[in-house]
Amino acid sequence: MTRMMIVDDSEESRFLLKDFLLAHDHDVVAEASDGIEAIEKYYSQKPELVFLDLVIPKLDGLSVLKKIRFQDPTSKIIVITGNDRIEIFQECTSLGVLAFLTKPINFNDVLSAISFSDEICIME
Repeated sequence: MTRMMIVDDSEESRFLLKDFLLAHDHDVVAEASDGIEAIEKYYSQKPELVFLDLVIPKLDGLSVLKKIRFQDPTSKIIVITGNDRIEIFQECTSLGVLAFLTKPINFNDVLSAISFSDEICIME
């Protein structure tokens, strides 16, 4: 069972993703609604995989991604965003995300992204 964290400012989005992950035998150990909370919970809960929205309050998702990757280069992060600009995709991939999923998310793509351990993928 993989220990996961969901970072999204939308309570509904967190709920739907959490419910889906739990139904597929994953353990959601933390949820965060903003960037500061995300960093705090990452270090306190030590999830094996993070689902990270890029548009979140207090500290944007890209900054959260950079901070986590700087402190923990082995972190596994899947970005979920409504922003499909190529520049954002390129920056995220250069920072080593496992996958870049665009909203609205397809839950089959979530399962596919989880199965990738060392590859970068883009799913729309």
